[in-house]
Amino acid sequence: MKKLIPIIAIIFMIFLSSCWDRFDRQDYYSSYKPILMEKSILEKSVSAQNARQMCATGKIYFKDNFIYIVEKYEGIHVIDNSNPQEPNNVGFIGVPGSVDMAMKNNIIYVDNATDLVAIDISNGISGIEVTERIANIFPELMPPDGLALKEEFQIQNRPENTVIIGWEKY
Repeated sequence: MKKLIPIIAIIFMIFLSSCWDRFDRQDYYSSYKPILMEKSILEKSVSAQNARQMCATGKIYFKDNFIYIVEKYEGIHVIDNSNPQEPNNVGFIGVPGSVDMAMKNNIIYVDNATDLVAIDISNGISGIEVTERIANIFPELMPPDGLALKEEFQIQNRPENTVIIGWEKY
């Protein structure tokens, strides 16, 4: 048994060494490049906007005859569902870098890139108000394909005080 341990260790090291060439291959890097926003602009970016078409939707919440639907990296669609046979897209809450939300009472909790914001919707979509912001609580957004960023897009090579709010394929 003692003679098998060194042999198993050598075989294990051979298998591990064959993995290193993967890191030099082009397909290790993401085919997406980040869309950046200055942190100071991000902190003022939550806004009520006109309704827009849905493209890349995510989580859905229903409250008081309204449906709230995340638009990946963009914000939240607000749909009036008073008449379920004819739902009406009434507005959009712009939240750059959003991918997830939760709701409690009249507060929507949503990620705003690396920050968590609480948005009070008590006064309707036109009267939204950011009641709290917790900065840098989330890690930066990962590329949609889950691969590593190229060196040129690494945080140390980007403009200072910027954050990733979305992705575009290049």
